[in-house]
Amino acid sequence: MRIASTLMALAALVASLHGQAPTSPAIAIAAGPFYTRGSEVGAYPQYPDLQIQVEIPPNTNPALVKSEAFSVKADNGSSAYATRVQTLASTGYGMAVSVAIDVSGSMKGAPLNAVRSGLSKFVADAEPQDKIAIQTIADDGRWELGWEQSRDDLRSALDKLETRGSLTRLWDGLLNAIQHFPATPLSQRIIVISDGHDEGSSHTEEEVIAAAKQHGVLIDAVGITRSNPAYLQGLAQLASQTGGQFREARNNDELDKLVGSGIQRLKATPVVSFRLEDLPADGANHRFVVTWKHEGSVSQSEVAVVLPPAPPWYMRRVVWGIGGGVLVLLLVIVIVVNQRRRPAKQQYKGIMPPEPVAPKPVPAPTPAPVMPSPVPVGGGGLEPLSAPRKVAATPYEPARPVRVKTQLIARFPAPSQESPTAFLLCEKGFAPGEKFPVNELEYWIGAQENNHLRIADDPTVSGNHACLIFEHGVLGIYDYKSTNGTRVNGQVVKEKRHLLRPGDRIQIGRSTFAIQLAEQESA
Repeated sequence: MRIASTLMALAALVASLHGQAPTSPAIAIAAGPFYTRGSEVGAYPQYPDLQIQVEIPPNTNPALVKSEAFSVKADNGSSAYATRVQTLASTGYGMAVSVAIDVSGSMKGAPLNAVRSGLSKFVADAEPQDKIAIQTIADDGRWELGWEQSRDDLRSALDKLETRGSLTRLWDGLLNAIQHFPATPLSQRIIVISDGHDEGSSHTEEEVIAAAKQHGVLIDAVGITRSNPAYLQGLAQLASQTGGQFREARNNDELDKLVGSGIQRLKATPVVSFRLEDLPADGANHRFVVTWKHEGSVSQSEVAVVLPPAPPWYMRRVVWGIGGGVLVLLLVIVIVVNQRRRPAKQQYKGIMPPEPVAPKPVPAPTPAPVMPSPVPVGGGGLEPLSAPRKVAATPYEPARPVRVKTQLIARFPAPSQESPTAFLLCEKGFAPGEKFPVNELEYWIGAQENNHLRIADDPTVSGNHACLIFEHGVLGIYDYKSTNGTRVNGQVVKEKRHLLRPGDRIQIGRSTFAIQLAEQESA
């Protein structure tokens, strides 16, 4: 002990001789998600203003969590100091939390009762915008509650929790939980409640950690001391490697308290605001390094983000000179006249591929004029929808207004893992005759592994090629800047949303899919 003390004193002396103050050990932090938007209307700040969620250790002295302690640097060298720090709860953004509970036989009785009691408090403190899913893990993994179910359903699911089986396939269950998250810009987190003992999994802890990092999912662990304490080291490593926190419950009362207070700790997570003037919005991927200076130490974390696309040419800055005011006035007149000649368009909606490193809304273009956004009129099934548009008789004739024939939109049921909103019947291409359930609010199709429907062996299919989106009872499709485009009934969709109806045929690369309602599938 004396030798260690002497060495520490010598280190401090050497540092002082070099004019350096001794520093405390660096604390691990995790940055993300990243909140910003383009010119569309939304809750997030408009770029170049942005916000980054920063995970810091619980019980950190509040005096250390201040704006002057944080800075960010982009890959092009642009940097900025924070302008504000607020809690995640105060932003109103919400979070998506998946609670994974070990329900093997050793949890029977008081331990499971403590978990049930703590989760009841957890749910009561959650905000309406928070999404919560419940998974139980034993011989297999089961989803007791999905993302879109109500708080009453959640409480009912907690009341019905019971132990089963004798094994705990922990790593298999957690890997499934990472892949189960919806495509959302919300902060994504898993809370695992276990003793860390895995039995019979076909996957490893290293695979779980790698998947969590890839998908930007933080994992908190509540360790239960009920068997060999060595197993808790695995949970501690799982949390630290993914940017989460590990806490140990030494008895059932502590277990109840740690689980019940979990949502409050998450809501207190800092969200740091910056303004990055020197990095233009370009729709490209950039890497940002967030730095937190505290008590003589420096902690850093890196996050990759796709910035919003550049604004339209007429919204960019004008260089003033002689006649500059006249030029701007002419531009305004042209824009106003042009807008009056166009049908009204819906605001941009942010969509994003299912596997961003740090989720953030990516603006998708406005709906196509030939399929204007529906106005609900009540009831279900097909509804009439019409709007005027302008067409040109020949390339040399001026556009003339015509009356568009009344079109019909289709009402689809809300999707879930158990009840898809529709099916994609592959008529030709990579899987003829197979049906694929559209069971996500955002259902991605493309060549990469992060898609819900992967078409891997077709070189004409882009990585994230297209996305089907369910919203307000209708189903639409976007093309996500694919190389070869997307077609519906032979019509090129490109970047505009195209509303879908049963029987429509979607062409992606060399494959064609027919839209079928769920009841058609079961008939």
